[in-house]
Amino acid sequence: MTAIEPTTQSKSNSGWLFLLALMAGFVISWVALPTIMPQLSLGWLATSQAAWYLTRASGTIGYLLLASSTIWGLLLSSKLIKQAIPPPVSLAMHNYLSWAAIGLSALHAILLLFDNYYKFTIAHLLIPFIGPFSPFWVGLGIIGFYVMAVTTGSFYFRKQIGQKRWRKLHYLTFVAFILITMHGWTAGTDHIQLAAMYLVSGASVFFLTIYRMLTAVTQK
Repeated sequence: MTAIEPTTQSKSNSGWLFLLALMAGFVISWVALPTIMPQLSLGWLATSQAAWYLTRASGTIGYLLLASSTIWGLLLSSKLIKQAIPPPVSLAMHNYLSWAAIGLSALHAILLLFDNYYKFTIAHLLIPFIGPFSPFWVGLGIIGFYVMAVTTGSFYFRKQIGQKRWRKLHYLTFVAFILITMHGWTAGTDHIQLAAMYLVSGASVFFLTIYRMLTAVTQK
């Protein structure tokens, strides 16, 4: 969403480290601990609705993080917060929001493996349009996740890609946002209760995009 350069190598690696921390936390919490302490069985996930509730919760939080990342990126590129927040801090926030959205979205998918109603497999989570529940709309969510991962990861290859091509590639962020919004609205079992979240997020992204386009035209 922004062309601001990170000031140090450690800042450019912060997103990767944050994602690795999320993954490590998941592995330690749900795999390593039950192995070391058998009494901490994962059976409760498969014998109750816990997996389903956790899937919905992680998906909702992941969507809020994605919307926040998209909105924050538009604020950055529109220079609306340039005077209020130092550029390195703004960029770091954008990276953390993006990687946190990816981490929660991955957790959202992984938890489906423990659901005892819909029998999801790893293939269902990786390959669009073949899952046991709402395959088309879930498939859009999978594609949106891949697009989100590509656009976020591309930040670390800007020099190799080139600034102009990277900017064009980063426009796919909007594609990811639209696909995941459609996924949440149609495949989510509580989309009616969360309608305000989708409407406010979508409207915010839409109006900030229009504002960004108008400012780009007037600055030429």
